[in-house]
Amino acid sequence: MESKGVLYSRLKQVLFLIVLHSLLLSASNLNQIEKMEIANGKLTIKFAKALDESKIHAFKLGGRRSIRYVFDFSDTVLALKDPLSKPEYGGELIAIRSSQYRKKVARVVLESRKAYNMQSYKSDSNRYLISLPPGSTEDTRSIKKLFSSLSEKNVSKAPRESRDEVLYSGEELFGTERVPGSYLMKNSGTIRPKGHYRIVVDPGHGGHDSGALGGTDKRAMEKNAVLQIALRLRRHLKNLGFDVLMTRSSDRFVELPQRTRFANKKHGDIFVSIHANAVPKRKWNISHGVETYFLQVTRNERAKRVAARENSVVLNKKDRLSKNVILNAIYTGPKIVLSNKLAIDVQKQMLSYLRSRYANVKDGGIRPAPFWVLVGAEMPAILIETGYITNPMERKRLFDPVYQDLMARGIAEGIARYLANRERELE
Repeated sequence: MESKGVLYSRLKQVLFLIVLHSLLLSASNLNQIEKMEIANGKLTIKFAKALDESKIHAFKLGGRRSIRYVFDFSDTVLALKDPLSKPEYGGELIAIRSSQYRKKVARVVLESRKAYNMQSYKSDSNRYLISLPPGSTEDTRSIKKLFSSLSEKNVSKAPRESRDEVLYSGEELFGTERVPGSYLMKNSGTIRPKGHYRIVVDPGHGGHDSGALGGTDKRAMEKNAVLQIALRLRRHLKNLGFDVLMTRSSDRFVELPQRTRFANKKHGDIFVSIHANAVPKRKWNISHGVETYFLQVTRNERAKRVAARENSVVLNKKDRLSKNVILNAIYTGPKIVLSNKLAIDVQKQMLSYLRSRYANVKDGGIRPAPFWVLVGAEMPAILIETGYITNPMERKRLFDPVYQDLMARGIAEGIARYLANRERELE
């Protein structure tokens, strides 16, 4: 018979093995921060495996001399003591720090001299992006310098020169992509405003963000169709005498907040974002039509679903919970009324031109919806869904030069009519 001492020793061994097994199981569920990099005005945090957004707790701490943006990643450990190699930053950004805050909580802190419009989101399954203060890196300083050199004084008092300008979140600042196809209508007989106006055209998505895919044809990408329409729209607007800027003119990704920020910085009078719609497979053959949206909180479930799809590139689940509160606070009153009027004129002219060749184009209507790309615009702003890329008939049209040009001509004329009507109202 074994002694009590031997039994006690064996019991400790068993308990140790149980605890060790439990720790190993727990460790297998932990994620790791492998490295952090600074590029294009953003901090990119790379994880060993897919990041669960419910594990992120973000908050802001204010002080006398600085603001700290804190991100706690639970069930996460640092693979390296300092995952950010060779940090180079300046401007308002003081420091970026990381630590194993608790046994299973990795903490990342961005310290800035001033508060700024910080954005954070997943760029793919295992990468998390955090925007840095303007001017923090060489990339953002070069863009800021570009803005400064291109800005105009007394823009409301003198005609603006027509030129091609574009803001990217990538290596290139200017694009030279041509409009595919040779079909381009001539502008004639439209109602033109008397004043000089600047239009900012925003082709949705781009770069790694392909947007919606074309149902059975995954090679048909929203980002390509809307860029082709936007390039044609630029040509028609210029023919009408407008100054035209584009947020992108080639296959580059631009973060949503940067798009309206660019429009504001360049004193745009109109902001128009070009997109293509999509629905689940069961609705591919029945959902079609052209729709125009303006920014406003809505109870309409369809409009909310469309907005949720377009917003998914930047908003995480926690953002969406507070989105309506933010929208109510920053986009109210006259801008909604003006954007609604702009949407009416554009939708009417688009349908008129498209139906001159395609009799069965459906009027999807004018709808309010919480599109994040329109947030912050200081001018009337609309988002156009140019058709359903998941619908076989409309997918073909979206890549047809004739359809693209009729769409672009309708948008341009709608903008011209809106501005001319606005001038008459103010006389």
